[in-house]
Amino acid sequence: MLYETIMKNRTLFFGEGLFETFRVYAGRKLAFVEDHLDRMAEGCRFFAFPFYREKAIEALKLALNKIPHDTEARLRLNLIIYGDHSVDEVVFQTTWEPLQEVEAWQSSGVKLALAPFQRLSESPVVRFKTTSYLENIFVFRWARRQGFFDALFTNERGEITEGSITNVFFLSKGRIFTPPTDAGLLPGVTRKQIIKVAGMLGFSMTEAPVMPTDLNRFDGAFVTNSVIEILPVCVVHNTNYKAPEMIEALREGYRKRSEASLFPYRP
Repeated sequence: MLYETIMKNRTLFFGEGLFETFRVYAGRKLAFVEDHLDRMAEGCRFFAFPFYREKAIEALKLALNKIPHDTEARLRLNLIIYGDHSVDEVVFQTTWEPLQEVEAWQSSGVKLALAPFQRLSESPVVRFKTTSYLENIFVFRWARRQGFFDALFTNERGEITEGSITNVFFLSKGRIFTPPTDAGLLPGVTRKQIIKVAGMLGFSMTEAPVMPTDLNRFDGAFVTNSVIEILPVCVVHNTNYKAPEMIEALREGYRKRSEASLFPYRP
């Protein structure tokens, strides 16, 4: 029976599945849960997977119950697919680990490389958090071996799109620029919130193509995801950046929005 179950695990054998990653805050709390589940549901509609929101929420609650109350952690919710030649069943599975290193990166900033190959902007895989993650893992490990925090992909037009685990924003004279989703990138939950926060703070935010040749016209940059929130960037490829004060203002604004959305664990 166990053998048959394993052999039907399409996520294991084909990378057919979806996942979402959350930051667990002290007190067993998650931010923007509905945004994460909405994105997973959208991915399920696109790939014709069944999705059960209440089961996903129950899986999150069970996972939070296992995390020490005062521990900050990285929590991953996996949608596992089972079936012979089609999708017969989906199962929600969670994994977690204590959060490390983020505070050190906040003060020092991180370095980004340019990925060694391009990705197609129209690929549906880049728009969702699929378990077909080998491309991202390869580039992430490549970047770490080179001494970088992450590497930025470019698309077939040579436009910068995103990092292997991050969305990216650039700063120039008080204005914020970020690649548009049609460049071929994951519409990150934190990215979405930062765009909202920038508008609330009165900052100019533009979604526009960014080329590697544009890097030297920016005076700052930062990367985002749900775990690191916002990290300042000190280097992209061969270009050095400072950390303008507006990054801290955006971080504070994001924290306020995340606190307002917190999903508390209740047994």
